[in-house]
Amino acid sequence: MSRTFIAALVVALVATASEPISAANDSAGTAGFNFLKIGVGARPAALGGAYTAVVGDLEATGWNPAGLFGIRERSATISYSSYLVDTEAGFLSVAFPGPDRIWSLSVNYFSHGDLRRTDAEGQDLGTFGAFDVAAYVTAAQQVWNHRLTLGVNLKAIYSSIDDFTSDAYAIDLGVIGPGPIKGMKLGISLANIGAVRSGFTEGFEDSLPVLFRAGFTHRPAHAPLPLMFLADFNVPNDGDAYATFGAEVRIAEGFYLRPGYSLQQTGLEGDESLGLSAGAGIELDRYRIDYAFTSFPTLGDVHRVSLSGRI
Repeated sequence: MSRTFIAALVVALVATASEPISAANDSAGTAGFNFLKIGVGARPAALGGAYTAVVGDLEATGWNPAGLFGIRERSATISYSSYLVDTEAGFLSVAFPGPDRIWSLSVNYFSHGDLRRTDAEGQDLGTFGAFDVAAYVTAAQQVWNHRLTLGVNLKAIYSSIDDFTSDAYAIDLGVIGPGPIKGMKLGISLANIGAVRSGFTEGFEDSLPVLFRAGFTHRPAHAPLPLMFLADFNVPNDGDAYATFGAEVRIAEGFYLRPGYSLQQTGLEGDESLGLSAGAGIELDRYRIDYAFTSFPTLGDVHRVSLSGRI
């Protein structure tokens, strides 16, 4: 099963990489709660969003809940993102390891800042606010003689625009297992399966942005430096499929460099550099500090920073 999976994944990655991403998908932009499409954490962002098969990381719960497993002590992470057009995002998560499984509580927050209110003639009427938040519980444990790790997120989602609100409930499912070669892990996740309880207006409800991910990580046994390669194949319900790639190399004790690349944005105005990302991490005795940078030429730069550690 592992060999079949990795063969299919490689074919999908190659096929996606060989064709430019287009906006031809008929369902593009039809889902609501768009902040759920923005990945959490600085380390995943630096790696291009290729994080489906990463284990033992609290930020992995935003990509594949099975990735929570592997944390041995009570831990926490907090992340801040200075996002596009004066928007901001934050992520907070705390993990509680148990004898057979691990639990975590997480909050994912997105602020759209102060928005300008105008009337039909364009007269300035002041400002209003808009924000989104998702709170969720994660559980992960190993099965099948510890060969597979299963994970689930139970989510409550809330959005507010001025005096209008919308809320929904969803689950994420994930699995991570060994690959066909030593040092490889395979991961699959399905995010935002659920229903909208109430929409912004009566009789209208946005759909949730469901996303299927499949990916792998690989640590070569004989690399000159500790190295990990990552790749994901992503299929959203409101857009075209795309691939993401990343690499993490430890160049000194406790210091990591991370380049990444996402094909989600390429093809826009022919700018092939649009999907590039980069970052670094410093691992101290109890804590890890991560930074990530991505640039959107027509919109601005995105900076992310995370602090993780035992508590």
